[in-house]
Amino acid sequence: IGQAKNLWDTPALLLQKFPAPDFKATTKLTFSPFKKGERAGLMVMGQDYATLTLDETENGLVLNYSICMNATAGNAEIIQTSVPMKQNSVYLSVEVKQTKSLNKEKILQPTATCIFSYSADGKLFTEIEKPFIAWEGKWIGAKVGIFCQRPKALNDSGYADFDWFRIDK
Repeated sequence: IGQAKNLWDTPALLLQKFPAPDFKATTKLTFSPFKKGERAGLMVMGQDYATLTLDETENGLVLNYSICMNATAGNAEIIQTSVPMKQNSVYLSVEVKQTKSLNKEKILQPTATCIFSYSADGKLFTEIEKPFIAWEGKWIGAKVGIFCQRPKALNDSGYADFDWFRIDK
């Protein structure tokens, strides 16, 4: 992440515009961290963003659901949910449904309600209770994708193996 205040300033994100008003994105992730602070996961990016990640912490692997409001202003991510994990392979998913919400100027505009979930086996998913409302990301719109990062640049690092990334309607 280097000098970046949050993922808005991070160049190494693999993202695509929302492919439809309603869809589900799922990926299978195997995370092999090398040092504390490394993380990998699924995200929805706009002017605000949310992530569902496996993080290497002092206590081992943890699944974190984080939200960053007004990311363009450099605000920090806030962890909403944290779950200790025993395995380094996990299925991550986000279901996106078109909605309408009042924006900061109190104008009704299209948004998307995003419900994240995770699974150890790819069959039984646990839903994250707090949904995320996705807004556009300047001129490029809201996006969904994957990423892997570490807190500072080093020659040695862990890695994330995203076995697949699927979009379903």
